[in-house]
Amino acid sequence: MRSYSASGNMFGRLLDANKQPVGGYFDMGDAWPFTMKVALQQKSRKTSRKGMRGQIIDSGARIDGVEGSVGIKNWIARNIAMLLSGKAVAQQKKKTTVNDQDITLPADGSWIPLGQHNVSEVQIASKEEGEDFAVMAATGLIRNLKESEFTGKVGYSWEGLGGYRIDIATSSVIRLGLMIDGQNDETGEPMIVELDSVVFIPNGDMTFISEPETDYEESLDFDLVIETLPGKTSPGTVDGIAI
Repeated sequence: MRSYSASGNMFGRLLDANKQPVGGYFDMGDAWPFTMKVALQQKSRKTSRKGMRGQIIDSGARIDGVEGSVGIKNWIARNIAMLLSGKAVAQQKKKTTVNDQDITLPADGSWIPLGQHNVSEVQIASKEEGEDFAVMAATGLIRNLKESEFTGKVGYSWEGLGGYRIDIATSSVIRLGLMIDGQNDETGEPMIVELDSVVFIPNGDMTFISEPETDYEESLDFDLVIETLPGKTSPGTVDGIAI
């Protein structure tokens, strides 16, 4: 068994269904800790020659399995999407106006979605906000403040937040080529790990709402399935030497 433990900068590039690279490496932030265990199976060949029968004339080790894990400290959109088996989609920040949208506001005062978040300038003909209806701008909800149901038209503006949207559970397998430029946690020496194909499997929960003093203290944790590509005998290299 060979074991590796390192921390440092981690870079990944997406692989397609055929395990071929798609584009270049992107910065995934700090990896701490990265661990990898390589199980070896000892193989030997014995001679059957007269006078030497049973003696070992050749031996070597064969990789029997590779496993690993990593904690990612950077809570960026791409890393969060991986933890949620999803995809980070960039959003354009722009203001859009909606006119004459049909709406029915029940008399029971329940909140009705307008269909967009971050709304403003909500208008209903012959109605006053705060007197006839109420608006929850961030969530895009509106409700009736009167005792009788209202059916009519509503106009409003809404603005996209920009940044990224995380689509959850859209990818069954997230496979990356991986490079870690760091240091050996045991010796402190520089260490570069390159792995041809790694499947990231989330191994923990993500807390979206937490105490302010604990924000970002926890890492995004993954188990790693480290694969050997067809035609190769090793899944990658450590400091340029095949594992």
